[in-house]
Formats: sequence, structure tokens, C-alpha cells
Amino acid sequence: MEQLQARAKQAKKRPAIRTTQASTFVRDAAVAEYVKRLSGGLCDLCEKPAPFQNRFNEAYLECHHIIWLAQGGEDTITNTVALCPNCHRKMHVLNEKIDKEKLAKRAAARVA
Repeated sequence: MEQLQARAKQAKKRPAIRTTQASTFVRDAAVAEYVKRLSGGLCDLCEKPAPFQNRFNEAYLECHHIIWLAQGGEDTITNTVALCPNCHRKMHVLNEKIDKEKLAKRAAARVA
């Protein structure tokens, strides 16, 4: 901790700038909106209410692809769920099999 503290104190006050080029997937807004509305304001993973309302007074949830688009997943209602920001970050950090299975079942049940 002492070494880290010393390095943190030495950090530049103005970070360097790096220019990058990136590719992004153009997702269908209707898919994301439909899944969020189907959730009824509850996170599909932790099943708790959205943590806050957006500026339109709607439950704030984020659309998540169970099989990530970058891994060949589809932008469909059977591959998307609505997650609170905390669970969304959890999925991108851990992406645990048990969570993916739970989300896949929830998504499949919606269209059945």
C-alpha cells in the first residue's frame, strides 16, 4: 500500500491522450426496449427493482446480451435481458456460467 500510495501521489494531474479507432455493433433499439419493458422494472439476474428512474421516470435497466455480440451472439430477444447496472457490470467482469444459465432460462421463458 505504501508503494501504491507513493506512485498515486506522483501521478500526472493531466493524463496523456491516446487516439484510437474502434468498431461497434449497431444494435436494434427495439430489441433493447422490448426486453426492458418485459422485465417490469426488475433486474433479470438479482430480481430486485431498478436502482433508480431515468429522466423519463422509467426504471433504469441496461440491456445485456447473454452471448456477447463480440462472441457471435445474436441481437434478439432470446439473447437479451434487462440488468441493473451492478449486475450488468458483474456479467462483464465475471460472466459466470450459473448466471448465464439463469438469464438464458428467463429469456427463453419470455418468448415461449
